[in-house]
Amino acid sequence: MHRRRQWFLERATDYAKERVVFDRPIGKNQGVQFPLAKAYAQMRAAELMVHKAAELFEAGTNCGAEANMAKLLAADGVLGSRGSLRPDHGGFGFAEEYDIERKFRETRLYQVAPISTNLILSFLAEHVLGLPRSY
Repeated sequence: MHRRRQWFLERATDYAKERVVFDRPIGKNQGVQFPLAKAYAQMRAAELMVHKAAELFEAGTNCGAEANMAKLLAADGVLGSRGSLRPDHGGFGFAEEYDIERKFRETRLYQVAPISTNLILSFLAEHVLGLPRSY
């Protein structure tokens, strides 16, 4: 998932630097900058959680919560970074030759596989927060 997030973020950032409207790059606008910055922060948070889960796993410690949070943050981060890309590209975000449309569809898979985000949330609610089982 990291490569997908990075792919979207790099494309969106490059486009924001290059696309000029009204004699200025669209990347000068906070409406373009802020979603890209947020997607970057989400990507880094997911990376840190992956490292924490791996550290716990290698130490032989229970890492279920951290592994689940890493997957959740990564899946949400992909959606955030892809959401920044398509509007900035306008109609080109739907054109097949730019690959954005295809990757946009592919990233939806991360919400349901290999484990759905709803199951992750149920796990965290039950095993971390101590709430009763919801299913």
